[in-house]
Amino acid sequence: MSARPPRKSRAKAATVSALTLTATLAGAAVAPTTAVADDGNRTQTVSCGTLESKDSNGVVRAKIRNCTVTWGKNIIDGSYWQTVKFQLLDSRTDGVCAQARVYGSWYKDFSECKGVWTTKTANLSGRTSEIEIFIGYARSAIEMNWKDHKSMFAPSGF
Repeated sequence: MSARPPRKSRAKAATVSALTLTATLAGAAVAPTTAVADDGNRTQTVSCGTLESKDSNGVVRAKIRNCTVTWGKNIIDGSYWQTVKFQLLDSRTDGVCAQARVYGSWYKDFSECKGVWTTKTANLSGRTSEIEIFIGYARSAIEMNWKDHKSMFAPSGF
């Protein structure tokens, strides 16, 4: 008898090796990637649109555009926050400035006096169910003339 294995076994071994290699490569292609740690932050951004403030003669004195409220929470530590972002414009550069106030768990005031669209951001912390955005005009904080406002309510879960 010959010590040489039959040809059929070599062909079978080559086929098994090829199938094993194919299965290994296919498994690597669909294997899950390394997981990225979840920081727990969840946010939802909603538009608050535009606002304008007119004087008693109907002249526009102040404008807000591109207004958004981002509601945030962290599901790990239970913290909540809101970010209100908008552009403010003093429509008339006559010494009476555009004023805006963002009110939530606390408030932040803004002004613009140069007649250019200026981006403003209020970062509020704590949980609140409503954010109010006020717009008006004044020469000083003492004679503030709030003319209009918009209420934004927290989305479900925030």
